Amino acid sequence: MTPTVLIVGSGPTGATYARRLLEQLPRVSVLMVEAGPVVSTPPGMNVKNITDPGEQAVARLASQGRAGESGVSGIPGGVVVEGTITARQGTHLVGRAADGSPGMPAAALATCVGGQGAHWTCATPRPMGSERIGFLDEAEWEQHVGAAEELLHVTTTAFGDSPQATAILDAVRAELAPDGITVRPLPVAADPREDGSLRWSGTDVVLAPVLEDPRFTLRSETLAVRLVRDGDRVTGAVLRDLRTGAEEQVRADAVVVAADAIRTPQLLWASGVRPAALGRYLTEHPLLFGVVALREGAVPPREDTVTPVDPIRAVVSVPFDEERHPFHAQLMFTPVCPVPLPDDSPYRDNPAGYVGMGWGVRKWPRPEDRLTFEDEHPDENGLPGVRIAYEVTEREEAEFHRAREVQARVAGALGAFVEGMPKVMPPGSSLHYMGTVRMGPVDDGTSVCDTESRVWGVPGLVLAGNGLIPTANSCNPTLTSVSLAIRGAAALAADLQPALVAGKE
Repeated sequence: MTPTVLIVGSGPTGATYARRLLEQLPRVSVLMVEAGPVVSTPPGMNVKNITDPGEQAVARLASQGRAGESGVSGIPGGVVVEGTITARQGTHLVGRAADGSPGMPAAALATCVGGQGAHWTCATPRPMGSERIGFLDEAEWEQHVGAAEELLHVTTTAFGDSPQATAILDAVRAELAPDGITVRPLPVAADPREDGSLRWSGTDVVLAPVLEDPRFTLRSETLAVRLVRDGDRVTGAVLRDLRTGAEEQVRADAVVVAADAIRTPQLLWASGVRPAALGRYLTEHPLLFGVVALREGAVPPREDTVTPVDPIRAVVSVPFDEERHPFHAQLMFTPVCPVPLPDDSPYRDNPAGYVGMGWGVRKWPRPEDRLTFEDEHPDENGLPGVRIAYEVTEREEAEFHRAREVQARVAGALGAFVEGMPKVMPPGSSLHYMGTVRMGPVDDGTSVCDTESRVWGVPGLVLAGNGLIPTANSCNPTLTSVSLAIRGAAALAADLQPALVAGKE
């Protein structure tokens, strides 16, 4: 017997399950379904690598999902440079505020092959200190993180030859070093090119070795509308072809739901899998964003021409430190301003360029920050409608106050804020939604799945994605989520081994 695994979602974590299972099991069949279309060649490629601006815009528009077909719900382009704030073209707004809650007005998702991996900033810092998941063995965790960095092509020397990067790094270090605050190049998932630019990683770098494997099938524009169960065990799913509307039931020995931190719990709810913690403990990274016009002489003049679709030419990180810097900051240098400026702005066409800087602060998990699902008010796909209850509390506001002080010092070391900066971005702007299907060490009602990503009490159902992260963290979550997927895939491969042995008898 050849075990069959159904993977719902084609983002970085779903791709990690596909690749690791195919690598670890000699006989397995993997079907991956994605509600969105293929928007790049190869499938799942980061659209920042598309050099033609028109083609890149088409790819982003196609990622805005059915909710964005009219252009109403899609995030418009031309607002900011990729990698500074992430409420950007290529995503579509999702959910409504729950009654009596501010909600998450900027909550948005991408719907395409590759998921958010086709649009992400590629920032891959390691979680530090209390950001780490404390109930996981440290030695095993380090192995998983190292494997995730290899899968994603993480480099710590991006733009290493850039004199602008060196100048910015030195200036920020000089400002913060007296306080013992670390400043270093930002780890990013990318491969250097000969011209000094980067080929940004997308889900394609994870899937590349298996795309031609006859054991692997990728079906785009295919929506999982309900999981199928036999008693408690999940045995497959009902899939809908979004091009024809036809539905079919597929059988699987295991189902991995990697549909993001909003649509994963939505699918579980629609399927009657409703543990107490489902949708609760919603967190993201409240974001303090600013753009600095560099003062004359702050960086050496650039000699190469600007790539219109990817103007970023330096990336710097101020990582999390529990005592000295309990935030994660990333700074990105670009010759063009990442926000629109008034015609009479003194900072228009600034010769030295600009630095977009985001300080992400922690959001402490609370059960009342949550998603709820309304069967009586379905979404555009007929799945339960999503409501979001979310509030930035006094605890996070205090973090913002401290972050402002550090950010202001860094800004002063480089130049001056442009008009209207800095500002706190609306909730949801980070796109880093976590906690809604969080993992835990025991089944005590505060977690949805165990430490190997298996849903408590529901055999055959495994989860993946940022929603598993249970901690109050400020660093970008993709590296953590892919590490958890590597761990979960190893456990799932071991669970499927008896079926392989039985098939040989």
